[in-house]
Amino acid sequence: MGAALVSAVFFGVNAVASKILYAPKAAAGFDAVGLFVARGVWSLPLFLLLAVATRPRRCPPLTIRSAALFLFCGIAYGPGTNALSALGAHATSASHAVLLLSLFPPLAAGMAALFLRERLSVLKIIAIAIGITGAATLTLSRSSGAATMTGDLLIAVFILAWAILTLGIRQLDKVYPALFVVGVFGALGCIALGALGVIAGRLDSVLIPAQHFDVQTVLWFDVELVLLLSLAGQLLQSMALRVLNVAIVVALTSYGSIFFGLAASWTILGERLTVQDIVAAAFLVTALGLSLWPEHGPRSGT
Repeated sequence: MGAALVSAVFFGVNAVASKILYAPKAAAGFDAVGLFVARGVWSLPLFLLLAVATRPRRCPPLTIRSAALFLFCGIAYGPGTNALSALGAHATSASHAVLLLSLFPPLAAGMAALFLRERLSVLKIIAIAIGITGAATLTLSRSSGAATMTGDLLIAVFILAWAILTLGIRQLDKVYPALFVVGVFGALGCIALGALGVIAGRLDSVLIPAQHFDVQTVLWFDVELVLLLSLAGQLLQSMALRVLNVAIVVALTSYGSIFFGLAASWTILGERLTVQDIVAAAFLVTALGLSLWPEHGPRSGT
């Protein structure tokens, strides 16, 4: 559970980091396409090294099903989550992008119950319901920054891709070591992002981080987006999915991300905290606590 909760911090500040890098006064001057292309290419060596370093000596034979799952996860990770989250964060407010993460638990848990036949305990169902209530309350409150229907739709599709990726990781972790799984699908996703950069004629954006060594670019692009979000976040998610079912992992990740993301948007971007925000945050903290509450007996979904 600790792995999923720590990863929530990295996922939660994703939209905030993107907004900071998109700002007109930012030294790097990223736009959405340039950001996800640069992030993909700069993350590629890390994933390749991880895949080589963690490849098992007695690697299970690569079946057509496993190869398809790796490719599927690579597409869901690269163009699906990286590109869509960057495009969505550019077109909507950071708070809206964070709030829409409330769609993740019911979507992923429902897909897991449908395709992986995982069961939900009553406690986890209550946690998800309370979390959705908190996210809905926040959605009805005013947030600083402009939100658009296009941006919200992009974020919603990004969350769908994230849910699909989560199910794929869960299946691959049953056959291959968790770190090896991350290295392979992460490398495939980054290659796909680089290919999109070539197609869009934006491969030159890869040079932007190398030309800017200011604190803002290093902190939010190199550290947060590349090292923590791309690599560490995926590692922690894969480790959690190896021992926990999808519903528990997505509840921890989503509601933890909403909590930490809103905290970052309030403190870093200067968005105001209303009474409605405080009430909604109380729901989210309660949902997070119930998600962490230990349950005795055999774990469902295994």
